Amino acid sequence: MNVLLVNPQSYFQRKALNAVTMPDIPLNLACIAAALEGDGHVVRILDINIIKTKSDLVNRLSEMRWDIIGFTGTTSVILNCYHAIRVIKRVARQAKVVLGGWHASAIPVRTMNECPEIDFIVKGEGELTIKELVRAIALGGDISMILGIVYRDGRGNVIENKERPLMANLDDLPFPALHLLPMDEYRKIGFNTIGGYFKKDLYISAISTSRGCTGKCTFCADHVINHHTCRFRSPEKVVAELKRAIKQYKVRIFFFMDAHFTMSPVRAKKICELIIKEGLHIKWACQARVDSVSPELLGLMKMAGCTRIGYGIESGSPKVLKIMKKGTSIAQMKDAIRWTKKAGIMAVIYLLYGMPGESIDDVKLTRQLLLQLKPDYVNQTIAIPYPGTELREQAIRERLINDDRWEFYNYPFGNVLEYPGIEKVFRTQAKVLINYILSPGYVWKTFKTIRSIYHLSFYFKVAQVLILGIFMLNLAREADVKKFLANLSTRENRKPGDSS
Repeated sequence: MNVLLVNPQSYFQRKALNAVTMPDIPLNLACIAAALEGDGHVVRILDINIIKTKSDLVNRLSEMRWDIIGFTGTTSVILNCYHAIRVIKRVARQAKVVLGGWHASAIPVRTMNECPEIDFIVKGEGELTIKELVRAIALGGDISMILGIVYRDGRGNVIENKERPLMANLDDLPFPALHLLPMDEYRKIGFNTIGGYFKKDLYISAISTSRGCTGKCTFCADHVINHHTCRFRSPEKVVAELKRAIKQYKVRIFFFMDAHFTMSPVRAKKICELIIKEGLHIKWACQARVDSVSPELLGLMKMAGCTRIGYGIESGSPKVLKIMKKGTSIAQMKDAIRWTKKAGIMAVIYLLYGMPGESIDDVKLTRQLLLQLKPDYVNQTIAIPYPGTELREQAIRERLINDDRWEFYNYPFGNVLEYPGIEKVFRTQAKVLINYILSPGYVWKTFKTIRSIYHLSFYFKVAQVLILGIFMLNLAREADVKKFLANLSTRENRKPGDSS
């Protein structure tokens, strides 16, 4: 079978934001591709984010006669995904369309009804399910017993099969098919999410060393697939994949995509020790929780090449942290950031605001914590009730969603939750961020990190975004701030249902 896997466009409409961000490398599609290649299928990956012209797109689609076209899409890009499905389906009418990912897994029936061109949805982990589905399509087999799929019967009804259990041993999976990804294009774009390490002459990649998180944050949809569990790959398997990427694809910069890389400090330590022992000499970044790091582990991570760690701080208010079910304390946050910076690793913190129940006093507590932590980078987002989250259940129960169209679910600044005072929270928190970034100490610290023309160019573009934000915050009415932020981060540039 000839299978095309498509990563839909995820760039922002505002060019200013695109200048300081980079779409994630579709590692999930590379994993699916590897599983299908192992079964003897011909597979290609089409990342629309790096397609420059319509003729480039047509050439890729005309490469061969596709039997199956698979798509992935988060809630933030689902409308762009629908559009890509409709356009590509017109070119490859004979192909069966398959969609996977968190959004489709959380609300498969609604997704099938919104996009009639979809033939199948693969829920949860896709590697085993897609292999069985493609095999059944190729041989005309019975799909009614395939675990983890949603499909239409002969009468147009949407049928949802039983869920597939999570894989017990991730080491059984083949390495991602990086040879199908446009590695040269990713290198040209650069990799700014590594946290201050901008070199466009180095190849980059992503790697997943585990799946899932045991946390129960109300705003997170990870449990839709991983069910509040975390499964680990062995340190030996992880390092073998790193060595393969270095040798075959000349990768020197990695982003560890785990939701929580240090969930098992013992395993994280072993991975670092193997990286050092093998002399890999790589740069990498990861995400961690503040309650799972120590000075000893962080020192070892630095020796192994870690340049940046992102921590989900979310709020400086104990009340809001409790509402979120974050499960961490202010003291743990302070310790983790202090230890990280002392180890010589850039500390990035993620803040989330606009949670139901959050007040201006809570925002002030977050500002106070931000000034105490003094992180190297800050990433702020608005609380968005994504499908499958406890936050969405609360929002529906308390009638906090007035308009549930997907174009309002744009990361990082969605325009979904509605409750009294939320606009004032947005304005206040935005000012907190801008004042911190423009403080003399932060500006000087940032200036000292500039090592190349790429660095300088990046920060010049960041300044443009800040100027835009300052202009809006000082001149706009409070009621317009939320709408502005949502429009700033929107990816959808078509009306719902537009198939053109």
